[in-house]
Amino acid sequence: MRVWLYIFALFLYKQILGIISAFHSKAKKWNYGQKHVWEGLESTFKNNRKPVAWFHTASMGEFEQGKPIIDAFSNEYPDYFILVTFFSPSGYEVRKNALGIDYVSYLPFDGASTSQRFLDLVNPSMVFFVKYEFWYFYLHELKKRSIKTILVSAIFRKDQLFFKWYGGFFRNILTSFDLLFVQDESSKNRLNKIGIQHVTLGGDTRFDRVLSNLRSAQTWSLCSEFVGQNEFVVLGSVWDADMDCLIPLINSGKFPFKWVVVPHEINESTLKSWESKIEIPVGYSRGAPLNANAQVLFVNEVGRLSSLYRGALFAYIGGAFGAGLHNTLEAAVFGPTVFFGNKNFEKFHEALELVNVGLAFPVANSQELEEKMLEIYHSEDLLVQKQVQSRQFVSAHAGATACIMNYVRKNLGQKYAE
Repeated sequence: MRVWLYIFALFLYKQILGIISAFHSKAKKWNYGQKHVWEGLESTFKNNRKPVAWFHTASMGEFEQGKPIIDAFSNEYPDYFILVTFFSPSGYEVRKNALGIDYVSYLPFDGASTSQRFLDLVNPSMVFFVKYEFWYFYLHELKKRSIKTILVSAIFRKDQLFFKWYGGFFRNILTSFDLLFVQDESSKNRLNKIGIQHVTLGGDTRFDRVLSNLRSAQTWSLCSEFVGQNEFVVLGSVWDADMDCLIPLINSGKFPFKWVVVPHEINESTLKSWESKIEIPVGYSRGAPLNANAQVLFVNEVGRLSSLYRGALFAYIGGAFGAGLHNTLEAAVFGPTVFFGNKNFEKFHEALELVNVGLAFPVANSQELEEKMLEIYHSEDLLVQKQVQSRQFVSAHAGATACIMNYVRKNLGQKYAE
């Protein structure tokens, strides 16, 4: 792909988002954010005198991956201004007021003049791109200005454009980074084979993130009231396809559990549809007072999931029956045995590892899920063993943040490191 084709593709993408914004809420939010992005940036940076560290995280998942680095950087370099940008509304809307960050913004749409205007205004001293998103003009301009730019917690798979015979344009984008921190050895080897040598094995910062969640997780009184002394299961980031598998299990009555259901997207009509199919009492975390007889709790508010896994016996993670599996590590760190759909999980390295060591189980349908849960539930030794091993698994893979911060110190100095 040549630069003019890239520009044309961006133009088409922007036009399509503009058209569908009339009836698509995410596109509408993105469109609105892009229209007003410069107002916020200019008012924030026109009088800024602090050095700036810029973190770009495409969406919510990448933010969670980047948060350990943001926290470590802020602690070690308190005089720096921390800027976080998002491309997706799902990340921006949830984290636009995040504590410990000086300013959160949409990333202005990529372009030659846009990237120059943005960098003239923000003038970052160091830039972190988290896992994904390779914006040509931004990265080209950062390289041109010799601004240290690193990619962190990245994974490269053989089916990506970088490794196709026609992928020269995308391979060239990777040369704009000063260093690429990858999660696994296979990613490093793939990059080396196409001539990208500025790569180091850095691990996955999500392990550091979920360990931080484990230490700081707060008890939610409403959930504690709902669970009481009962054993419970958390169904995290679930979609319709996941609930088609889960609702028969809930209705079976074979488990003396309470069920905490956290949808990936909060949509009243979807939740009401699920409720109509569930044969035991349902309650909601927001709206009407909690039903005292509820056996199922729908969490219809954001920001709760990562701490809900504490004390859960089992966790089912949604997404694998659709576009891709959601975060398994934020559940595993608390010890529950993890389940998810058996389709789109292979590209998630940590999920494959959990499966390989017997701490997570992909299932095709309700029957498979029921059989595996019953097997583990009726073996107390096995249940406790998996809880211990899950926590050990996460602890053993921590340390990516320290690796990245070593690089930061070498390039920014250790003025605040003491």
